[in-house]
Amino acid sequence: MSADSTELPEMGFASNFDEEERVLLGGFGEFISLNEGDILIQEGHPQDSLFMVIFGKFHVQTEVTGRSVLLGILKAGDTVGEVNIFDSGNASASVVSNTFSQIWKIDRASLEQYLEAHPRTAARLLVNIATQLSKRLRSTNEKVAMAREAMLGSF
Repeated sequence: MSADSTELPEMGFASNFDEEERVLLGGFGEFISLNEGDILIQEGHPQDSLFMVIFGKFHVQTEVTGRSVLLGILKAGDTVGEVNIFDSGNASASVVSNTFSQIWKIDRASLEQYLEAHPRTAARLLVNIATQLSKRLRSTNEKVAMAREAMLGSF
């Protein structure tokens, strides 16, 4: 992929798109480079974009308990922002670059333009995003169940 290309890599929600489809979708968003420590998403702030990690690593963290808690780590091909792209609101966690990184970003308005202009590939995109969300929800359910069991077992 050249530096001025709009082609998304064959990964994440674009893994089953051909080259032409990845170039087309890529043109509806933008590639952004971040340095270590840069904040991609700030907890509690409005957030209306979907992001895919192209390379690098990000920490997803929250301070809802009053101290910073690491919720997860994002790497190449992972996405973040799916919830707010469908249900606008404030970010429920912060996402901070842990290394020099690159992401691809599409905001809600641009995604809606893509959906309208390219309904067939857009349907596959939405299924891919829903699949990633479902996997993340299953993983979270397992973690909550294990944490709850650990708490109950300690009484």
